[in-house]
Amino acid sequence: MAATLGQQLKAAREAKGVSAQEAGAATKTLTKMIVAMEADNFSGMAAPTYAKGFIRLYAGYLGLNPDPLIQEYINRHAPDTKPPLVDEDSQLEQNRRKPSFFPGNSKWLAGSAKKLSSLLKPRTSGPAKDLRALAGGAAALLVLIILAVSVTNCARRHAAEKSVNPPAEAPARMLLDKPLPDLYLVEPGKIESSR
Repeated sequence: MAATLGQQLKAAREAKGVSAQEAGAATKTLTKMIVAMEADNFSGMAAPTYAKGFIRLYAGYLGLNPDPLIQEYINRHAPDTKPPLVDEDSQLEQNRRKPSFFPGNSKWLAGSAKKLSSLLKPRTSGPAKDLRALAGGAAALLVLIILAVSVTNCARRHAAEKSVNPPAEAPARMLLDKPLPDLYLVEPGKIESSR
């Protein structure tokens, strides 16, 4: 009979000459998890994902290929994996699939072209069409007038800001440029200046 997953891990650890505590410290895994894996006890793991992660980490530390060990774990300890989160017949999955109408179904393509051409045809004629064109032109003219007024106002404001003379020098800047006097504390409450 072939060695179990836990027996393979334990044999590899012993061949490496390290204790379970040393292996736990090296992999930053609790020693009780190492001992449990070597005993084929995965009931303490929160989920199969964690168990597979611990197996991969521990097998890598021991120099073993983790893939067959993980497959053995799945076959023996987690055969009833949860169903996929998305139902294959759900609308999401149907939208992900390539559409069956493209590019081969010419019937769908012909029907779509007919619908598109009917949408592009103008539906009005005569006075109603002229009224619609007039309203569109008036709206475009209104937008241009608003744009021109806005640009003019911005240009005036900019010119006014340029014409204002800035102060010769800011007061705070003048204070920083002058050297500060040397001050001395002569006695409590009395300060003398060197100038």
